[in-house]
Amino acid sequence: MKIAIDLTSTQKNKTGIGRYMLGILIGLQQIDRENEYYLFAQDDDMDGFGIYAPNFHVVPVDSKILRKTYIRILWEQFVFPFRVKKTGADVLHCPNYTMPYLSRLIDRKLAVVSTFHDMAYFLHPEYLIGWKRKMFCGYIKQTAKSCDKIVAVSHNTAKDSLACSKPRNKDIEVTYLGVDEAFFDTPAASETIRAKYGIPEKYILYVGTLEPRKNVAGLIKGYRELPDEIKNEYKLVITGKKGWYYDEIFSTVDSDPSLKENVIFTGFVDDEDMIPLMKGATEVGYVSFFEGFGLPVLEAMASGVPIVTTSGSSLSEVAGECGYLCDPSDPKDIAEALERGIGDSENKVEGALERAKTFTWKRCGEHTLKAYEDAVKFRRGQ
Repeated sequence: MKIAIDLTSTQKNKTGIGRYMLGILIGLQQIDRENEYYLFAQDDDMDGFGIYAPNFHVVPVDSKILRKTYIRILWEQFVFPFRVKKTGADVLHCPNYTMPYLSRLIDRKLAVVSTFHDMAYFLHPEYLIGWKRKMFCGYIKQTAKSCDKIVAVSHNTAKDSLACSKPRNKDIEVTYLGVDEAFFDTPAASETIRAKYGIPEKYILYVGTLEPRKNVAGLIKGYRELPDEIKNEYKLVITGKKGWYYDEIFSTVDSDPSLKENVIFTGFVDDEDMIPLMKGATEVGYVSFFEGFGLPVLEAMASGVPIVTTSGSSLSEVAGECGYLCDPSDPKDIAEALERGIGDSENKVEGALERAKTFTWKRCGEHTLKAYEDAVKFRRGQ
């Protein structure tokens, strides 16, 4: 097979979709030396995916034309299909909900695989801007109707995708994400790394974008409910870049002198520092209202650090019985879980570490390759 993969939505600082695609390429290169891969990537990020296998070829795309949303959409719909056709691809993987719908007219033999990460656009409109939500809901429904195979990152997302998008091919491939092996092996953060961000020796860590559905304000309110002696001993460290509607996060801290003293914002932290910072944390708090998978939960488990996360949805699907679960809408319940997680009072870390070892990018690559093969068969009516 010839396989085209759209990497153009990812940027140098790999977050979200970028980390997902980086992991898939790690897995695919481990298992596949037979098929030919054509990776469409921004020309200023061609070296950012760790490509080493001879059957993987990077196809540069001018990053300047992708910076504005409307130009990106026009390029994806009216230029990209022709570039894919030139490769002679049998299947195209679009990892971010959408696809070039014109490809159906340009190359009727081309099979298309699309990854659905979650159905927040349908299920949680309160976390999204109105016009953007309507636009993406339309894209997702059209993709589900047009593509030959959907990949979902969890069983929870697969279930939601069937209900919300009503796909043409209802046989959805679930591909759990993997975890970077460095989370198992890297030492905890040194004093030098902690000093770089103003972080003390004992801290509770949050990793992720600052946006409403991540419930960072809820985590802070839960932390506020902890006894003063715990807050004074364990600072709350919030890492991640600003997303949108983040004002409540900072106003919650600014309105309480004890929080201003004990909550630390670092901004974006790259993996080189993030992995040792996670390894050195007392626990990780990740109490999102809604996630398709929740990679920080898995990374905390692999780091040997207690994880406090949300009951229900994919977060508890990933954590299994190995997390300290709570109601994300209840600050007192969050506080109780945080307090139980400190010192791993229920001895969950060892089981979490073993569970994390089952989530590998190789396994993710195997399921993804199966999705490509299934899509081609579905397209050809086999």
